[in-house]
This record gives sequence, C-alpha cells and structure tokens, in this order.
Amino acid sequence: MSEKQEEKKHEEKAHEKAAEKTHAPKAAADEKQKHAEKTAAHATPANAPATATSAPSSKPDEPKGAVTPQPAVAGAATTAGATTPAGTAATTPAPATTPSSIPPYKRGPLKWAIAHVYSSKNDTIITITDLSGAETISKASGGMIVKADREEGKPYAAMQAAIKAVEGAKNRGITGLHIRIRAPGGHGSLTPGAGAQSVVRTTARMGVRVGKIEDVTPTPTDTTKRPGGRRGRRV
Repeated sequence: MSEKQEEKKHEEKAHEKAAEKTHAPKAAADEKQKHAEKTAAHATPANAPATATSAPSSKPDEPKGAVTPQPAVAGAATTAGATTPAGTAATTPAPATTPSSIPPYKRGPLKWAIAHVYSSKNDTIITITDLSGAETISKASGGMIVKADREEGKPYAAMQAAIKAVEGAKNRGITGLHIRIRAPGGHGSLTPGAGAQSVVRTTARMGVRVGKIEDVTPTPTDTTKRPGGRRGRRV
C-alpha cells in the first residue's frame, strides 16, 4: 500500500470518531425521552379512556429531549412560601378567639373591690365593699347557707357563701377583688378557720381577677385581757 492510501484511511477513521462524538449526546437524549415516555405510560391508570390522537411529545421549536412541564394537580399541598396561580401566598388563617373564651376581666378595664373574710371555727362571713370600705356591695355567711350550727364554719358553707357573694358583686360590675382574711384575733385564735382557704379558691374560679391576698388579723403587742374576771366565768 502506498503512503497516500494509508493517509486516507487515517483521515476516514478520524472523521468517524468525530461523527460518533457529535451524535452521542443526541442518542443519549433520545434514550432519556423514550425512558420518560415508558414511565409515563406505566404511571397512567389502566381504566383511563384512550384518546383518539396522541399529543406530540415535544413542540417543533423545542429541542429533542426537552421535558414538558406537568400541570398542577388540583388540591395538591403547597410548600411553605409557594404561591398559588393567582399569585396569592398559601397561608392558613389564624383561629379566631370567641368572646366567650376570654375571661371577663380581660375584655375591658378592671373594676376593683375588697372582699373582707372573717373566718373562725364557728362561722365564715364574707363582705364585699368598694375600695374605701364605706359602701357594701354584697355579703354572705355560712349561717345563710346551712341549717345546723356546727356546719357554719365548715369549708362547704364557706364555698357556697363565696359563690353567693361573688355573684352579687359580678352583677354590679366588679371584675377584680382584693381579699383580706381576718381571724378572731385579740385574746382569741390568731389563725383563720377552715373556711378561709375555700373562699380564696372559690373566688379565683368565679371568673374575677384576684389581686392582693392579705391577713389583717388584729394581733395585740402583748395581750388583751380575757373576759371573766379574776375567778373566771361563773356558770
């Protein structure tokens, strides 16, 4: 073989290699497109009605292998920050609070009063007055609730008395109460009876705001003289 024939063979091989390099991306794109069409055909339901004419896989202007955008499915969940076709952000509305779920003392300005609670082992007396203490708004006691004398100082009588007194104050526009608890004091007991704690708990559950809770039991510096004289009470 002559040198010219060998040079022609080398040139033909070089042209074949260059042609393979240029056609390789197109072949890969065609294979991808065929694979996408096969997967789409498998994804369609078996009972879907067959169309008369199949839509073209790509537009004439689009290059081969271009993927067509799929239409949005109705009812699909949108991600955070995504926008709907109209351009509005997909946000969930905040739950509205009903007026009944808001405590009465948070709906408007507070109107304060003072609940004076006298609690001994024999009775519980509740008197609700204004801030000056001059005007009585409502009052109740354990003796107004139960019939037996021994039941007047018990927690149940104190609870029912507190409900009655606080309801009367709420009907007159009171939304906040300062509670002042008083034991007999003086030469008597300096600790309140069993009904004082029930009054505080019941008042807090009645829908009014509880302010200060004070103990105003009168305690003498030294003592006070007990009644009965030097030789005691004569029976």
